[in-house]
Amino acid sequence: MDDAKFDRLIAQLGQLNEQLRQLEDVDYITASYKGFSASGATLVEVQADIATTQRKIALLQAQLADAD
Repeated sequence: MDDAKFDRLIAQLGQLNEQLRQLEDVDYITASYKGFSASGATLVEVQADIATTQRKIALLQAQLADAD
């Protein structure tokens, strides 16, 4: 894997980790108490977004592990 692709994967991983943190620390909590997040997503939708983001993170981590 070339350095540019590796750097892109690292940047994407950072963005996904931040997105996951936002989903778990803000949206999930807000949806739990209010019934919807700040963006209007229901708790079920937030949970689905968390699961999707976790899968994306796992895929990127596997790609990075294969690069070693």
